[in-house]
Amino acid sequence: MGLTGHFDVLPITLLWAVSSDISDNQIEKRYPLLMKTPHSTENLLGSFDGTAWHWHLKRNISMAPLQLAKILAALALVTLIIGVAFLTFGASLILPFSLIEITALFLAFLYNLIHANDYETLVLSGNDLKIERKIGLQTHQVLWVRSLTRIEPRVHANELIQFRQGQESMSFGKFIHANSRPLLSQEIAARLLTSLR
Repeated sequence: MGLTGHFDVLPITLLWAVSSDISDNQIEKRYPLLMKTPHSTENLLGSFDGTAWHWHLKRNISMAPLQLAKILAALALVTLIIGVAFLTFGASLILPFSLIEITALFLAFLYNLIHANDYETLVLSGNDLKIERKIGLQTHQVLWVRSLTRIEPRVHANELIQFRQGQESMSFGKFIHANSRPLLSQEIAARLLTSLR
C-alpha cells in the first residue's frame, strides 16, 4: 500500500474535515452561545463593557445536540434492526434488550440536551457582585455587596473558587480546567478589590 494508499485516503479525510467545519460554522451562526469557545482568554481575564466586569464560563461540549441526536438515532436504528433480525430467526429475547438499549440511548440524549447550556456568570458592577449558575433546569443566583465579599484561599489545586460573604458561600469555576482556576481567581480578586476602570 505505501504512500499511494495514504494519499488516496487524504482527500476523503480533508473533505470530511471541511464538511464538519462547515456544519459547525452553520451551527455556530444559528446557536452562537452553544458553540462559543468556553475557555478563551476573555473568559479568564474577563471583559469590561464600560460599566461592569463580566466572566462567563460554560460547559465544554464537543458537538451540538442536533449532531448527537443524529448519531444516537442511527445507533438506535441499527440496534432495532439487529433485534428484529434475531426475532425473525426465533431468538425472541434479543428484541427486549434492544429496546432497553434504545431507551438508554434516549435517556442519555435527554441528559445531554438538558445540560448542554449549563453556565456560570460572574458580574462585578458598582458595589454589587452577582453570580448566576445554570445547571440543568435549575438556575441559582446570588447578589452580594462587593466590598463585603472575599475569595477564600484554595487548599487543593483542583478546588473551585469559593466566594464568601458572612455565613454565605458560593463556588465558581466549575466549567473551566483546574489549571486555569488560579489565573481566574487572581483576575477576579484584582477586580474585586479595585474600583471599576
